[in-house]
Amino acid sequence: MVRNMVVLLIALPLLAMFFMPKKELYYLLEKRLSEQNIVISGETLQEDLFGFTVKHPTLYLGGAPVAAAKEISLWSLWIYTKVNLFDLQIAKGLPSELSAEKLSAVHSIGSPFEVRLVGESSLGALRGKIQLKARMIHLDIAKGGENKALARYLKKSEKGWVYESRF
Repeated sequence: MVRNMVVLLIALPLLAMFFMPKKELYYLLEKRLSEQNIVISGETLQEDLFGFTVKHPTLYLGGAPVAAAKEISLWSLWIYTKVNLFDLQIAKGLPSELSAEKLSAVHSIGSPFEVRLVGESSLGALRGKIQLKARMIHLDIAKGGENKALARYLKKSEKGWVYESRF
């Protein structure tokens, strides 16, 4: 009896996540972003077992292209969520041309008010966190000071460069 209950407690959430309407969640995200004048277009959506993949999205802010990515994947088990961005390119013509081979954001129930960030970019290795309760972003950037357009937003540290901001 107890074994059946344990199996049921494990199987029900997994089945719920498997049958969850993932495309509808993505369209809800698009709707919320459009309220902030942010539009994602040109994308192809593909559902996975516990998440979805967005291929070739372009991000527009106020009608102007800001960034494009080869792929964005989201994988979630409610207690652990991971978002990966592959080949992110900041639009040409902006003050600073940046790119990232891979950026990952991880949120887990172990630290519910924090999102961990890790990546490789044209500025070198990126590590950081977003503190949701304190509404703060902290990024450690290996070679951030070499980019003149971004240098005024960064502080020098013993590990390289630091970007901190509140939202």
